[in-house]
Amino acid sequence: MKHSYFKLNLILGFALAFMLTTTLPIFAQSVVINEFSAANFSVAQEDWIELYNTTGSNIDLSGYYLSDKEDKPTKWMFPAGSIINANDFLLIYASGKNTVIGTEYHTNFKITQTQNSEGVYFADNNGNIIDNNPIDIPNQADNSQGRTTDGAATWSFFLIPTPGKSNTSPAKLAYAETPNIKPASGGYSGSVDVSIEVADPTLSIYYTTNGNAPTTASTLYTAPFTVNATTVVRAIAVSPNTNIPFSFIETNTYLIDEVHSVKVLSIAGNQVDDLLDGDWLKPFGSFELFDENQIKIAETSGEFNEHGNDSWAYPQRGFDFISRDQFGYDYAVKHKIFKTSNRDKFQRLIIKAAANDNYPFSGGGLDPAHIRDAYVHHLAQVGGMELDCRSYEPCVLYLNGEYWGVYEIREKVDDADFTDYYFDQDEYDIDFIQTWGGTWAAYGDFNDWTSLHNFILTNDMADPANYKYVTDRFNVNSLTDYVILNTQIVCKDWLNWNTAWWHGKKDAGVKWRYALWDMDATFGHYVNYTGIPNEDPDANPCDPVQQLMADPEGHLAMLDALLKNEDFHNTYINRYTNYNNSLFSCEVMLSILDSLVARIEPEMQRHVDKWGGSKAGWMGGVNQLRDFIEKRCFYIDEGIADCFELEAAPLMLS
Repeated sequence: MKHSYFKLNLILGFALAFMLTTTLPIFAQSVVINEFSAANFSVAQEDWIELYNTTGSNIDLSGYYLSDKEDKPTKWMFPAGSIINANDFLLIYASGKNTVIGTEYHTNFKITQTQNSEGVYFADNNGNIIDNNPIDIPNQADNSQGRTTDGAATWSFFLIPTPGKSNTSPAKLAYAETPNIKPASGGYSGSVDVSIEVADPTLSIYYTTNGNAPTTASTLYTAPFTVNATTVVRAIAVSPNTNIPFSFIETNTYLIDEVHSVKVLSIAGNQVDDLLDGDWLKPFGSFELFDENQIKIAETSGEFNEHGNDSWAYPQRGFDFISRDQFGYDYAVKHKIFKTSNRDKFQRLIIKAAANDNYPFSGGGLDPAHIRDAYVHHLAQVGGMELDCRSYEPCVLYLNGEYWGVYEIREKVDDADFTDYYFDQDEYDIDFIQTWGGTWAAYGDFNDWTSLHNFILTNDMADPANYKYVTDRFNVNSLTDYVILNTQIVCKDWLNWNTAWWHGKKDAGVKWRYALWDMDATFGHYVNYTGIPNEDPDANPCDPVQQLMADPEGHLAMLDALLKNEDFHNTYINRYTNYNNSLFSCEVMLSILDSLVARIEPEMQRHVDKWGGSKAGWMGGVNQLRDFIEKRCFYIDEGIADCFELEAAPLMLS
């Protein structure tokens, strides 16, 4: 018996030593999802997932999977050699980058916590889900969800996340119930009686009527109250239980006796007014969009930041809005905002105050019309030009309940959400380059562009093989349209400023193409930053090509090289001619301008009451714009004929 006992201990000892020095395959529940966050904002903005090895042995995760979708559990596979050490944690970034950077794992997906269909799913090498946590309730900013203690069966919220470390933060049960403010946001006559409700009688409600986020220092709700003027009501619920954090903020805007013919945007938040007074802040606040009948059509909360450069010095300022999923409200503004696009989800929007064409503040050249940039983008869109444009919808803005003037809701083009929606090319699939004084890659790098640019300038473009090499990679119609549009409208703020171009690399890819930026310094208005030789309606359309003025990135040098190819030369002239006979005809250009002006005309009296000037003064600027267009239409055909040495004014050739 003693001998057998000794042998048994010897065998167990060898087995233990083997287990301590060998990486084992995974067994169900030996590795668990321990904590995750899709609300990581203040420190690093990548989503993350923490796995915990509950055993005393290293475990090989090679060939196992993580996903954000239950019906697609094999989205991202752990690469060979992925080891989670005994009784240790492994942190994986759900960044969408799909790479391994040193010891950092990055998945090919991100987690959208407010989408109501996502979570964290861990599957074995056969795609069977081992562990999961669907996201039923999103986190507030910088919070996480995790097991109450490492490997525990129960889950909690953490106000202080511990990525890659033991779950030692105080576990919170749930957020307090979000209050229900009645009646609904919208337009009302006379006054409205407001009530705020929660189902849990132990909760206290605090509210504000000045746009600020409520705190326990705000007004304690005890009974319904009456609102007699346009007001933003914001409320939170607070529990006496310290394990239940404050609720999300509920926001309702009441538009009292307001009359508008365009959409209404109401924004509110601490320091949002300071931002629009010119402070360089990035405040958090609410965003409510109403249709022309003042019925709410979209709402979320997010981050506001400055928009514009020269125009940031004007009293009426524009701003960018970002609906951040990390805040837990909604990942996008969800509505089909623009008549020229079917897109109905926007994480980022520009809320523009007409920028350098702002009335009454913009100066230089012809008077401002509060419409130029929107007009040019809209013109290019409806004309089907091969350019990416900022879709436009007029609105009036209310800031913390105060009327703030006529604005523009604009689609953001220099944004991976834009390229993803229209071209299926996300932020890791594109090279997006911009010039504004200097030149930089907003996404990706310069490598492919530099190679193509050099090829065009150092090879004979009259050679069909060389030209085909270029057209396989470059949307040359986009280049022609970019030059045609800017010369037609006599733009004096391009090439060395406000120029953007990009391509996509996913699957078949997207050829290099141009995107429009700020088009305010056009039709005789504002400062001649590019130094074009003639700013008047009779400006020669070939001035840019022939003089190659300020063009640090050589776009016109490429055009000049490509014009040596007969096919491209004919295409350029034909496209210019066709546009002049259609989109750029006086009848069409003035009709489109008049339709846009008519939309904001009923709003301009109140706008000038707020910001100064006069409605007659604004209309004078509009008429100057119309006069410029009429004169330009008269001259342009003759200009094309002269600069390309045609025998007569160009006719439609295609």
